[in-house]
This record gives sequence, C-alpha cells and structure tokens, in this order.
Amino acid sequence: MSGDHSVAQLLQIEQQVRCCETSTDLNFIMVNMTRTLVPYQQAMFLAGNELEKLKLKAVSDLSLVDRSTPFSAWLEQVSAVVNASDTGSKVHVIDTKSWPVELLNDLTEFSPPKILWLPLLIPAKPTQRVGVLLLAKSDPWTEKEIGLLQHLASSYAHAMQLFINRSGWRTWLSGLNSRKVKLGTLVAIVLLGLVPVRLTVLAPAEIIAKESLLVTSAIAGAVSEVLIKPGDQVVIDQPLVQMDRTEFQGAFDVAQRELERTQAELRTVEQAGYVDRRKKSELAELAFQVELKTIERNYLKTKLAQTQIVASKSGIAILDDPEKWKGRPVVVGERILSIADPAKVQLQVMLPVADAISLVHGNNVTFYLDTDPLNPIPFNLDYSSFEPSLTPDQVIAYRIVADIQQDAVPPRIGLRGTAKLYGEKVSLAYYLLRRPITFVRQHLGI
Repeated sequence: MSGDHSVAQLLQIEQQVRCCETSTDLNFIMVNMTRTLVPYQQAMFLAGNELEKLKLKAVSDLSLVDRSTPFSAWLEQVSAVVNASDTGSKVHVIDTKSWPVELLNDLTEFSPPKILWLPLLIPAKPTQRVGVLLLAKSDPWTEKEIGLLQHLASSYAHAMQLFINRSGWRTWLSGLNSRKVKLGTLVAIVLLGLVPVRLTVLAPAEIIAKESLLVTSAIAGAVSEVLIKPGDQVVIDQPLVQMDRTEFQGAFDVAQRELERTQAELRTVEQAGYVDRRKKSELAELAFQVELKTIERNYLKTKLAQTQIVASKSGIAILDDPEKWKGRPVVVGERILSIADPAKVQLQVMLPVADAISLVHGNNVTFYLDTDPLNPIPFNLDYSSFEPSLTPDQVIAYRIVADIQQDAVPPRIGLRGTAKLYGEKVSLAYYLLRRPITFVRQHLGI
C-alpha cells in the first residue's frame, strides 16, 4: 500500500471515529475498519485500564460477543498473561513460546500465530490505558504497519476516553472489581467490624406518674358519677367520685328509725319504773339495745359517707374516660383513678423479649416523644422486671422503669414515644449481626 493511500485511509478512519455516537460504534470500527489500513485476519478489542482485568468487548466479523464461549475465555486468559508481563504496556508482537502449555495448545484453533498487542494509551496521559486491541494474522508484522497502528491506536484511545468519561459511574464501579480494591475493602470491613460501639435497642415507652396516690373504692357498689375529668387539678378534700348511695341511704334510714324507736322504749320504761318496780328489770336490756342500734346506725353512716370519695392529696387526676365508669360495679379496694404530682414522672418501657439486652441500674435511656421527636429527653434506668409479661398489644415484654435526669424538664404524664436503651459495649460486627445470630441459635440450635 502506497504512502498516500495509507494516509488517506488513516484520515478516513479517524473521520469515522469522530462520527461515532456510542462506544459500540467505536468498537465496531476498531475491529473491522482497521483492516482497510493494515491487513489482518482477526481483530479483538478488550476493555479495561491498567489495574483491571481485561474483558472482551468486540471481535471482527461478529455483531455480538458472548464471553461465556471457550474462545472468549481463552482470549481473556491470554490477555491476563501478557498484561502481567513487563511488556504489557508496550506495543509488541506477542511471544507465544512463553505461554503456558494449555494456552499454547489452543492457539492454532482460535487465532493466527502472529498476534500484535496494541495498548490504547490516552494521549494526554500516556501511562493510562482504556483497553487493548489484538490484531492477528499469519504473516509477520512490519515496522510500517506497527507505526500506522500506533498512530491509529492513539486516536482510538482519545475517542474511547470520551465515552468512558461520559459514563464515569460505570468506570468507578468497574474499578471496584479489581483485586486490590476487593482486598482493601475486605480488610476495611474486618477492621470496622472490630470497632467498639454501645449496644442499643428501641422499644415503645410511655410517661407515667412517680409515687402517685391510688384512689380506690372503700365499699362494694356501683359508680354513680366521676366528678372530675382526666388531667384536672385537684385539691385536698375535693370530691372525686360519687358512688350509688341508694342501698346505704335506705339501710341508714331504717337503722336511724330503729334507734329512735328503741330510745323511745327506753324512756318509757324509765318513766314507768318509778311506778312499777317490775319495769326496772327491762332497763338494762333496752339500754343494751340502744347501744347496739347506735353502733349499727354509725356504721351505716360511715358507709354512707364513703359513697363520696374525696382527694387526700393535691395533684392532677389520672383516669380513663369518666363516662365508662358510670354504673360500673366495683369491689372493695378496686382502683378507680390516681392522683399524681406532675413534676414527678417516670418512663415505662416495654422491651420485647426478642430485643432484650443486658441492662444495669443507671444505664442511659433516651426518650423520643411522638409529639416532639427532635428534642430527646434523657433518663436513667431504675429497674427492670424479673419476668416478662403480656402487653395489651399481645407482645411478651419486660417492663423497664427509668427516672428522669435532674436537669431535664418533665413531660406531661401519658405522653408516648420511643425509648432508646443503651447496653454494654460490643463490636460493630456483633451489633449488626446480633439478630441473625439469635435467629440461627433459636431455630437451628447452633
């Protein structure tokens, strides 16, 4: 081929390269149109920088490349051998005599013997590579052919760099596949897994009253009316609950009349005793009856007074819906409501058994209100129940109580949220794998 014709073909190929819209178009030109400048029998393009494993992207006279074929696997093994040698970054004819026996045996089946290794080095960065072009033929390569191909390889590399920069995230992801990056990542994960962290767990929580006064029923009967509302401020001797007094009022009225009748009989006998001495023998019995009736009357009077429950301390009233208590029967000692000091609160946490961790007195507890999650409230663990119990949500959980820290503002009783409990220090690996380990031990017994 004459010099002028070679220059014309070189310019034509470069013009076609500039018209490429995708890397696939460029790959096709590299493996197929290069033969218009320099004759060869087979061309292969493998993508990858100097740190990556080269991957087959295009083969001459083929529209699609299947990397699972024996030829693709053989070619990538050959590229790995050459890439690892001292001449991997230079243009040269591959010396097949130094190959392993298993690769050399397949040479005659897969490729002509004279294979030119043509790295695509970025012109502005001669030490950086975007891929390798392999050209194979039966005849030896001449210096002129190699010179023309080196010039064309520079144009190919420049164009390929633009497509790589256009999809930089793909290059970044492909760089993660290198052995060094994988090994470094593995070491970093192992070291990071040994970092000590505080074991924490989240659980639902509620603000409850501390040292509250329970208001219970002193009699057995039905609630007539609750005289206060939830959250009301109450004072000492303020009426709280009115019990049904019909039964006690009737019994008291009967006892009062019986007492009055017995007292009248006693006065009559006393007056008659001055005339009839035999009446004096009845005085002792009637006096005893008056005393007994008085005791019965006073007992019923006390019971009647107990139908109205009053406050024995000041504070706020804590109870459910007052309407639900109307007409509800109660027994002696049954709790109706409680009175609490709004400044004395505690945090009640229901920690599910599946999330239980080792906790000791004084551990930090952070409470995040549902109404104000951005301002956590600090608490200190007071105690935990010895045995779990069933919650209203049908979850078996431990009851944990925490005291608010002195400098914190106590929230309103009844507010709910999420509590973060802090346990002992463990490795980050155990922190992340605690639940999977528990699951395996519970279900597989390992």
